[in-house]
Amino acid sequence: MMRLEDYDISPETGFLPSTPPLKRLPDPYYFPWESLIDISHELLLAGRLRECVNKLPLLTTDRLQSVAEYRRAFLIFSILAHGYVWGRFEAISDTLPACISIPWVKVAEYLDVAPICNHAALVMWNWRLIFPDGPMDLSNLATLNTFSNSGDESWFYLVTTAIEALGGRTLVAIVSALEAVRDQNNRKLISALRELSSAIAEINSTLHRMFEKCDPYVFYWKVRPYLSGWENEDKLPLGLIYEGVDEPDEFGNPIYRQYVGGSAGQSALIQAIDIALNVEHYPTGYKRNPIEISPKSCNFSFAESQAHVTFNHSNEHSLAGSYDQNFYEINGSLSNGCSYSDNHQNQNNSYISSNKPQQPYLHKIRQNIPGPHRRFLEDLTKTSNLRNYVLFQIATAAHPGKIGEQTPQDQSAIDLSVAYNECLNQVKNFRNKHLQIVSVYIVIQARRGGGLHFNSKNASGPNNKEIHSTTATHSNSPSAYTTNIPVVNDSTLITRASITSNLKNHIIESNITTTVSKATSLITDGLIKGTGGTNLMPFLKQMRDETVAKEILD
Repeated sequence: MMRLEDYDISPETGFLPSTPPLKRLPDPYYFPWESLIDISHELLLAGRLRECVNKLPLLTTDRLQSVAEYRRAFLIFSILAHGYVWGRFEAISDTLPACISIPWVKVAEYLDVAPICNHAALVMWNWRLIFPDGPMDLSNLATLNTFSNSGDESWFYLVTTAIEALGGRTLVAIVSALEAVRDQNNRKLISALRELSSAIAEINSTLHRMFEKCDPYVFYWKVRPYLSGWENEDKLPLGLIYEGVDEPDEFGNPIYRQYVGGSAGQSALIQAIDIALNVEHYPTGYKRNPIEISPKSCNFSFAESQAHVTFNHSNEHSLAGSYDQNFYEINGSLSNGCSYSDNHQNQNNSYISSNKPQQPYLHKIRQNIPGPHRRFLEDLTKTSNLRNYVLFQIATAAHPGKIGEQTPQDQSAIDLSVAYNECLNQVKNFRNKHLQIVSVYIVIQARRGGGLHFNSKNASGPNNKEIHSTTATHSNSPSAYTTNIPVVNDSTLITRASITSNLKNHIIESNITTTVSKATSLITDGLIKGTGGTNLMPFLKQMRDETVAKEILD
């Protein structure tokens, strides 16, 4: 069974370090790095960061003595590098100087993560406790470094840090649930699922606090541009040259590297919840097979070492499945010849996608998740078969062939279904809140426009009508999986007056589903990309709907 400690995960703080990150590197040798990061936001405002970075000496990383020091160095390079490339008052640079690129790549290799500003750097390794003996929540958290030196940017990171702080409770519940499945202990599993749903509900409450102290205008125009990467980025179509790291090609041309930028999708915690509940995500626009399993429609027979369940469907598709009490996994095939394996592994433990293509973006961004945490997600994928176990328990309770006669459905099976579905419901609520935040902080800001030098006094934060009118509903219609809209650059503005006027009315007055569909039809020039390069709203909406699709039906 998986042990959290084997993956550098704390049962108390989850994926966050169990002790606060270093505020400074202790070795005076690294004073040039620390002195520059101290005034980086002032240099960005003056348009002089690049000038000062170019004067940095090339320092070795050999004097970094601990994981905490490597993490501190990674945060420093993330701020300096993205400020260097995306500085608002300087032309975009397609080359990162050797004084940053060489040590950054070495630090990244040590941490087993891509050399790009990511969720780990800004959220997990960028916090301190205001009062050392105080709680690990928003009442007692502060950031170490930011691009803008604004409270809005700090709050944006800290809300996510507070969510990650709930990871200990969440991950302990997940491991407890897996142990219960292994032991076929329904009572323990029900308790673990209830604890998991409660933890996700607390995550949702924390996420909603984003609106309190992070102004959407400040985030979209002053912070978000620095989070972009150099893959699928219109302004850096070839990527970025890491000077001094890669040898030129055979023709003497420089090598460009491409990495996706930082995003909340790089949270190993949120990915772990999906994996534990067996929620599957597919490429944006992929049409999921709409077949749903209803345990009450099963034919059941029981053998001493193995149970065989056949699921019958009115659309003439049938699925044969088996629950092996030794291996705790269901395997089967559709009657049309398409086979499946719910652990998504072939015998070489690599991902398979011939029949159930997985969301490539979610796997790609794992290069931005620290190595031990990435391996936890990989091993969790191999281990978790929670949903199939619940389905099996419901089926066996409904058809207890062991004694050859029908009996009422066992109450524990009902409780299992309810507990599992409540976890899904809380994840759906999380997706809805995320969509709501994206609508207010990105879609509305893009519609309002203003540009990098727009007078912030003319911009306003979200009003109650904007926040509450985006109360989400979900749609399971096939069209939700077939959206095919061109994308545009992060800073692309909508300039057609008629489109802008109509979009404003739809965003403010409609719920989130209507907002997405109307925005899709109105913004004929394309949709905004996420900082990770995704077609943002269709991507998030599909993830929400794929969560809903896993609900266990009566």
